[in-house]
Amino acid sequence: MGGLEVTPAIDEYCRTKIGRACAHVDPREIRDVEVRCSARGGEGDRGGKEHSTEVIVRVTRGVTVRADASGENLYATIDGAADKVARAMRKHKEKHSGKGARHASHEASAKDALIDSQMEVSEDEVPPAA
Repeated sequence: MGGLEVTPAIDEYCRTKIGRACAHVDPREIRDVEVRCSARGGEGDRGGKEHSTEVIVRVTRGVTVRADASGENLYATIDGAADKVARAMRKHKEKHSGKGARHASHEASAKDALIDSQMEVSEDEVPPAA
């Protein structure tokens, strides 16, 4: 695939869309964001021009999020790649946030309390069936 001249409008669009996609995590966790836009086909070749956008986000803890999209419209490929990045970043946030551990501990303590309360009931305390 060939390179593509990045106009100020394309640059701003990429920064806005990918910035929103990465907003799901703390900015301090993002080490590097790389966006590659390319185009091939068109004029002399058969078929229409095909655009491609690839986004690579390097996050702390050695995680790398990759997303790509291709199609006839460059802006649509940027949108598609940004949507994939947003989903991956939300997943990363949920997986690495402290909430998961806190919710698991609450759930475990509730189960333990339920089990303990069931163990404390003896047959003498159960009312006879009517």
